[in-house]
Amino acid sequence: MSQLPVPKENRRFADFERELQRDPRLKSEHTVRGYRRDLLAFEGWRAGRPMTKLLVEEYASELQAQGKSPNTINRNLAAVRWWARRLGDLAYEVPELDPDRRSEIVTQTARVASIKDVRGQRQQKGRHLYSGELKALLRVCTDDPKPSGIRDAAMMALAWVTGARRAEIAGVKLSDYTPTGENEGDLVIHGKGDKVRTAYIFDGAAAALNDWLFLRGDKPGPIFCPVWKSGKIQVGRGISTEAMAQMLKKRADQAGLDKPITWHDFRRTFAGNLLEAGHDLVTVQKLMGHATPVTTSLYDRRGEATKRKAVRSLHVPYQAHLIKQSD
Repeated sequence: MSQLPVPKENRRFADFERELQRDPRLKSEHTVRGYRRDLLAFEGWRAGRPMTKLLVEEYASELQAQGKSPNTINRNLAAVRWWARRLGDLAYEVPELDPDRRSEIVTQTARVASIKDVRGQRQQKGRHLYSGELKALLRVCTDDPKPSGIRDAAMMALAWVTGARRAEIAGVKLSDYTPTGENEGDLVIHGKGDKVRTAYIFDGAAAALNDWLFLRGDKPGPIFCPVWKSGKIQVGRGISTEAMAQMLKKRADQAGLDKPITWHDFRRTFAGNLLEAGHDLVTVQKLMGHATPVTTSLYDRRGEATKRKAVRSLHVPYQAHLIKQSD
């Protein structure tokens, strides 16, 4: 698929599509899909030229000239760095490769892997959802007489109180949920990088989930299943993330929301709501399954009003004198 700086007869290992599936560190299908897309774009751009540090830096400059955001450029660079490191490792798997050539490939790919991210920041994507919007979404779901209405309400309720990613919600299984009391329970979430965390479900979210499980039944498998137009629940099959995206758009339109929303906006809102309630950043980080608090801080979309309120809480012990004297 891709061309490498190695003799033609040794290009049999130069298939990043194969390597994306082989690398045990790439657990997330979202990451694999993103790397695949970005590497296809890079390979098309370099058109067979040797992968060198200068060439990759030229590619980053080209993306900048196209008006790509720093986050987009750095995402592309992450994919290229992964592929460079992989090529350096693969060079040792070709015994017939000339030792000098192998050394050259390893050195060259190590230089590519050392390229740093570009600096800069753009307006962050996504927005904060408000409780009134959630109420409107749940209302249109519960007004739907089909089982899909209760299912959709349960998924949105879980997203609101867990901050789980769309793929994580789609992936939860019945065995992951343990009721711990009336209208409360623990949900094991399998996140990125094969990391597992526990989410805590209470009150309305637990009630919505229990209603859906009552309709779904106790057959093992994914909690959230497709529902036919006839209303039949396809227990045993999991709902796809694409179907979730289409459903959310449909429910947002039905609810008459002023602005579009995404599943990741629920995740941003979860972080903002907990921070607004005074919970520390590390606690929110752990609940969201982030590696560092820095990543968690980027999810806060509460807007200028929250920042204004925070600064208003600071007191300066100074009283006006000149204005009183002029009066």
